[in-house]
Amino acid sequence: MDTIYQIKSREITETPLFLFACTLASGVVERWSTHKLNAGEEEYAARVLRHNLLEFSSAAEDSIDAVSRVALTLANADAHFSQIQRAIGFKGAKLIVEFVFADLKSGAPASEGIVIFRGICDPPDEITEDTIRLSFSSRMSLQRTLLPEVRVQRRCPWVFPTNQIQRAEAVDGGARSNYSPFFRCGYSPDQTGGVGNTGAGGVFTSCDYTRSSCVERGMFDKDTDGNDTRRFGGIEFVPSTISVRTYGEKGSHLSAATENESRYNDFVPIVYGTAWYKPPVIFARNDGNLTHTEILLGMGEISGIVKVLANGIELPAGSNAPNATATGWYSTVTNGTRPGAFNPNFKDGSGNPAGDPYGSMAVLSVVVPNRISDGSSLPRMEVLLDGQILPTYGEDAAFLNRTFTKNPAWILLDLLRRNGWQEDEIDLSSFAVVAAYCDETIETTDLNGGVRDVPRFQCNLVLRQRRSAADVIRGVRNGSGLYLTYGAGGLLELHAESTIGIQQATKPAGSNSTEQLNGGWPAYEFGDGSSPFSDILRKESGGPSVRVWCRSTADTPNRYTVEFQDEFNEYQQDSLSLVDLDDSMTAGHEVSVNLPALGIPNFNQAARVVRLALDRSIRGNTYVEFETGLRSIGLKPGDLITFSYAREGLSREMFRIIRISPDLNYSTAKITAQAHKDEWYAGEAGLTGGGRQPSLTVGLPRPLVGVLLDENGDSQFGIEESYRENTDETWNADLSVSFSPPPKPGTNVPGVPIVNLAATIDAAGGALKGGRSYYYAVSGVAEDGAESPLSFVVRAAVAAAVDTNSVTLQNLSFAAGSVHFHVYRGNTPAKLLRIASRQAISASFTDLGAESTAAAAPDHNYHHANFYWRMELLPETAATSHSATTITNAGLGMLGSEYRGKIVRITKGPGHGQERSIASNDATTITISLPWDPEPNQTSSFIVAEPGWGFGAVGEGSPVTFTVPNRQDAVIHISGRSANVADLECAYELSPLTRHTIGGGAADTEVP
Repeated sequence: MDTIYQIKSREITETPLFLFACTLASGVVERWSTHKLNAGEEEYAARVLRHNLLEFSSAAEDSIDAVSRVALTLANADAHFSQIQRAIGFKGAKLIVEFVFADLKSGAPASEGIVIFRGICDPPDEITEDTIRLSFSSRMSLQRTLLPEVRVQRRCPWVFPTNQIQRAEAVDGGARSNYSPFFRCGYSPDQTGGVGNTGAGGVFTSCDYTRSSCVERGMFDKDTDGNDTRRFGGIEFVPSTISVRTYGEKGSHLSAATENESRYNDFVPIVYGTAWYKPPVIFARNDGNLTHTEILLGMGEISGIVKVLANGIELPAGSNAPNATATGWYSTVTNGTRPGAFNPNFKDGSGNPAGDPYGSMAVLSVVVPNRISDGSSLPRMEVLLDGQILPTYGEDAAFLNRTFTKNPAWILLDLLRRNGWQEDEIDLSSFAVVAAYCDETIETTDLNGGVRDVPRFQCNLVLRQRRSAADVIRGVRNGSGLYLTYGAGGLLELHAESTIGIQQATKPAGSNSTEQLNGGWPAYEFGDGSSPFSDILRKESGGPSVRVWCRSTADTPNRYTVEFQDEFNEYQQDSLSLVDLDDSMTAGHEVSVNLPALGIPNFNQAARVVRLALDRSIRGNTYVEFETGLRSIGLKPGDLITFSYAREGLSREMFRIIRISPDLNYSTAKITAQAHKDEWYAGEAGLTGGGRQPSLTVGLPRPLVGVLLDENGDSQFGIEESYRENTDETWNADLSVSFSPPPKPGTNVPGVPIVNLAATIDAAGGALKGGRSYYYAVSGVAEDGAESPLSFVVRAAVAAAVDTNSVTLQNLSFAAGSVHFHVYRGNTPAKLLRIASRQAISASFTDLGAESTAAAAPDHNYHHANFYWRMELLPETAATSHSATTITNAGLGMLGSEYRGKIVRITKGPGHGQERSIASNDATTITISLPWDPEPNQTSSFIVAEPGWGFGAVGEGSPVTFTVPNRQDAVIHISGRSANVADLECAYELSPLTRHTIGGGAADTEVP
């Protein structure tokens, strides 16, 4: 059998026909055409009287390149279709339109077919005595489909499988894998590998989607076989109000009222790539000292959390976070896998989980101290997230793996699969080819002018508010220069819009081109006969059916603006606006629009996308429209063709097809194409932004740093005593307290360095202890020692297996004027100490376990330091036993309740630095009001001190001097707290505390 491309090139061809195959909801297939045809065992009835294929378009308003709607008028004199409508119904029937050449004498196809349309049927538009009119919406038309697709609601949003076929699919999703509507529920107790409970009557065949029904069916926590299920997707748990006691409070009070920001009927967010966003807070409850919140991160499995801010303050990760009650912390409840998880912070009276399991949703637990949020209102949460883990495929269409990716090809594939497209409807190999093209690296410059290699196209996208899937897909396509169309086999293909040498490097099937053009092959070459090519139909007057036209000035923007989060600037929101000055001067004014592009990651890609839009709008404002015959078969919107038209001086000029409008049975077609130049796609340099910008808001400063570090690595002040004689011949003790003020970035300092957000961890060759998180930042240093603001704080989560770890910071980039750099490290983002000074400028730095020094990191929030003092009441004592709420020394001999209301502090060993209010004491044991976290042990030591503080002094620089009681051998505590310009202080729990023994005064102690 000849191919379509062979037949269409002949002077005399077989009859072109459209074949319509309609699969009804019952599975019965109806086949129609304008002529009766037998294709093997398939017979097409001659019932098509009229059809309207409208047009193929690459710029359709529904965002995808295809026919948007087909209307068919079918012969119905025998009421054949009326009976189908009454018995089965046409609504939801699937239509496939195929083009073939047919031999009408034999009644058989003369060529293979090309699928040009797939659609879904609406109810009949009209039924008359002899006809029926049916309309089919394109499978590609996604204008009425919303993303995100899952709503926040009390009842579970997952689809319950009601029959055996659905339960078989629910086990693992079947051919649709995790995109199956039954996958997230997964109820399948009668299937091999399935989960769930059965009832008295056997397998459940219905569900009312409530929590109680989910529990009954074994899908809320565990089934009767002990399988973990946790599939419930409803959000209904809000913790009850409880009686709480704040630190230092003598009585108790009810916890602050909770709020629910996840408003019902809002949508669960979807995050692709890496991006900042404000996820909805499910609820918050204050326990008197800490506010516990749950954050709804989004749908589906995510890669991980990069950074969390609560009211603008960065929180450490919860795993092994030191002094977590002072800093707050975050921890992942569930990362969005099908079996969810319960928040261990909320349990009922029996110790069982009280919350929701959040199946197939990612949820974060955030706990913040009262100094950040006292629970009276919801904290303002911001999260920098590595989003969706997506399936990827090879160029042979074989599944590779599920991985975190920013590649727009895989993001588009996921968006399509979420909207009902199945693997057998998609040309996965075309997506793999485009994915490889997007991953190719190009050279650019970062905000500091450093040379970087970045992927050609990436996508970082947050879907927080509902919008049509068509808008989302169009935005991702526009942000990466991609387009979708049908292939010859009817599969959906993805292509990259580029130069002809890249887009059409090999000769397309059906092309009549005889030689390459700019390193590529035109899909077809049309002409008016003045060149070796023709194939343009003529009008009745004898002239060629050609129309050359341009858009009006109002329809050709000369300024485009796009917003994005810049990956080189901590993913802060930024924008780029470019104007074509020549065109604006010629037109006399600007025509400005926002470019509908989503997910752009940096200035380079933004500049390339905006420049292309300007070139196409202004320099590409030449369109041709012409009619042709069967030669247009096989051409698609997005293809590059050549056009020769001597009257307008066009000779083998390249045009990009934007629209094809076929006539009945494709006997003729009207093609609309836009001028194309390869140089619009050749530039890879893009633009860079105006430099990495530090935060301009005033927040809480970092903790003060002393002048030395103790055996625990904690900062200690330097203290010197001096004495002054009073008029009554007594002596006062003056303490001169030294500390290390943080460098305050000025106006003539280097710009902010750039560092890769992900650190590389090596388990060998270093001395860093495992089982904890380290936080790193770098600063640039000028020749005169002036220090830049800190870079992005990078978290390195080191596994607990060994204590020989090293951490490498990568892709370091420094602004002009930096001749050295400093490196800082800490156990929390707030407490950073310098570990390396005046390092030679390099693209990386490896920490093998360097010792920390008492040098503070730059802090633009620091303004001054406030110093306080208090007296120690019980000297340092070793713990001989302990519990969650007690600490004991058998030799103390305290009076009963002697220290009630005072403060006990752990000074050494596990839990050092913790302070708790004393509820009571007996001769040997101190009982506290709140549990230890972590609990001390026999290697720990403790002291008892006054609960209140006396003010000492305030100062911007070191040292500061103030007077304290001159008590021989008494121990005094010195607390220094950094403060901002509004005198808002860093948390006391994070600030250094130094114990100092007073040496006594210079008074005359001789016997008179």
